Amino acid sequence: MTYKKDRSRSRTPLAITLIVASFLSAFFLATFSHRGSDFWIASVDMAPGHQIAIGDIELQHFDLDSSSSLYMGKADDPLGLIVMKAMTPGEIINIQSVSSESKLLASSAVPISIRAVDLAAGITVGEAIDIYWVIDSHNGEIPVDPILILGGVRLLSFDQKSKNFGTDAALTVAVEQTQVLRLLVATTHGRLVVVRSHV
Repeated sequence: MTYKKDRSRSRTPLAITLIVASFLSAFFLATFSHRGSDFWIASVDMAPGHQIAIGDIELQHFDLDSSSSLYMGKADDPLGLIVMKAMTPGEIINIQSVSSESKLLASSAVPISIRAVDLAAGITVGEAIDIYWVIDSHNGEIPVDPILILGGVRLLSFDQKSKNFGTDAALTVAVEQTQVLRLLVATTHGRLVVVRSHV
């Protein structure tokens, strides 16, 4: 009889330990599952110049840690903003990828190729640039002054790798639809020089 009592007493601390362990594991699971925040992601394909509307985005929970400030969280309102960089479904919306400037709304994304030496150093996606048309004089031709083709256009994408290797750099700029033809005509003769609007 004494033996059975000893066995039951020895099981009591074990049972208490298991109960405490289960409570602790539940607590830690709840704590870690609530880490992070809700961020806006694209739910459809969005091209540059697209204005974000209901149905284009949704909230999803992520733990982005120190990089969370780079993305649009639940407290931000992306509706009505204009996409500056192509987005795919599931992509977290980067603050740098959208703009509130309405002039981008009626814009076309125009790809152009620029010689590496004709591209201003330090340009970044999202900033405003000026595009000049330059005609080099050959065989004694009368020099032609450079012409400002477009001023303050938004840079949507930029192939930095090409510039680093000294080859032509591929750029995509947001151009008002009425000015697309003007820019494309300038690419058929002479060369284009990209200048940073603000330094």
